Amino acid sequence: MSGGPAGRSVGLLGGGVAGLALAALLGGQGHRVTVYERDELGGKLRRLPVGGATFDTGPSLFTFPAVWRAYLTRLGEVDPLDLRPLPGGLGVHHTPHGPVPLPVPPSHPLWPHWQRYVGAAAPLVPHLSTLLTTPPRLTDPAFVQASAALLRTTRGHLTAQGWLRAQGLPPALTHAVATHALNAGLSPQDAPALYALIPALVVTEVYRPAQGMGTLLDTLCRFAAARGALLREGAEVRAVRGAVLTLAGGEEARHDLLISALDPARLAALRGQLVRSPPARRTVSGVALYAELPQPAPLPATSVLPPHDFAVFRRFTRAGALPPSTLALVHAEGPRLSVLLAAPATGAALGTEHPWVQAQLRQVEAALGVPGLWRSARAVAALPPAHYAAGGHPGGALYGAALPPWRGGPLHPQPYRAAPGLWQVGTGVHPGGGLPAVLGGVLIVDTLLRARLQAGSA
Repeated sequence: MSGGPAGRSVGLLGGGVAGLALAALLGGQGHRVTVYERDELGGKLRRLPVGGATFDTGPSLFTFPAVWRAYLTRLGEVDPLDLRPLPGGLGVHHTPHGPVPLPVPPSHPLWPHWQRYVGAAAPLVPHLSTLLTTPPRLTDPAFVQASAALLRTTRGHLTAQGWLRAQGLPPALTHAVATHALNAGLSPQDAPALYALIPALVVTEVYRPAQGMGTLLDTLCRFAAARGALLREGAEVRAVRGAVLTLAGGEEARHDLLISALDPARLAALRGQLVRSPPARRTVSGVALYAELPQPAPLPATSVLPPHDFAVFRRFTRAGALPPSTLALVHAEGPRLSVLLAAPATGAALGTEHPWVQAQLRQVEAALGVPGLWRSARAVAALPPAHYAAGGHPGGALYGAALPPWRGGPLHPQPYRAAPGLWQVGTGVHPGGGLPAVLGGVLIVDTLLRARLQAGSA
């Protein structure tokens, strides 16, 4: 590999949040970075016009802002996002046992149980940023200390469901908290125990940029371009052979170093490796629905409708079948209404008129007391699992392959370095948790890559 520790030519495959964030860091170190994006920059995060309204797709909440601040510190930038607390925090969870707002307010009957739950997770709070942003190395005292805190807090329970059962919380609170296992793209029976702690760890730190989530995309593009990164939209990589990329149309590009922000299965196919068929069990996909209403929706900023029965939901989604009741995340802002439905990762084209989608929307309207709200919309649009599959995730799986709980989360060393001169970043190798996990994974790869480059063995 040519060149010294700095000034490498870097080809970065995928222009989503992870690819753009890492491009800015590498460009700031003097590397010559080219980002290859087959579609539009942003990945899941982009702007979608629907009628006279514009929606920011992808991540809808900005949690664990300490990870974002750590990224800005490493980049040497001040925060331009103007993060604002989201009214209602994580929203009201409409469980089969009754509605539960998270966080639970002091006036609520569940307040004492909520306090006990938060107290059980409290020992992990000082270590959370370390777990999200530090390479998983047993030679690092900070990581060892944070890992020990996680193990003490989870008390040997592997899964979110196992940990919650041991707490003896009322059914309504247990059901509401268990919903956040789906931040890992998995049912609570399969998600690591850490995901049962998320509502307690977030507490009131739930934000959104004042000008919408799309400003994060604008900011990352600006950071990368200001540091010399070349951002190429519509540049689809068709093959990876050693240090050479072959693009659609036959163009070839050679780089000293390649970094993939693609799903590992897609990267393997580009490298000509045998991809297991059928693919490994997957995390869930989604149907993202957007509606421009004639007037503001009479709804809070965030409402959450968990599956009625997580065991049934798990059985259906693992079989690739549409569950009778699914997770629905509802966001209302003025006349803009968005609904994200969890769906099996089959790559299906589930549009707004699909019978299952319509049935889920009716369940949402009934639970929220707004019958006919969706039908009143002036304009609607949908991003189905087929949309996410086109982005390279098998079946549209939002977090790639489903790992067993002992391999998920921050304790398992991820294959960030796939081969000499080839690295990986993004949700496929640092899954779950939305933006904090993606940005934390970027910081981890940056740390590991700097060490390798200094040693001359990237």
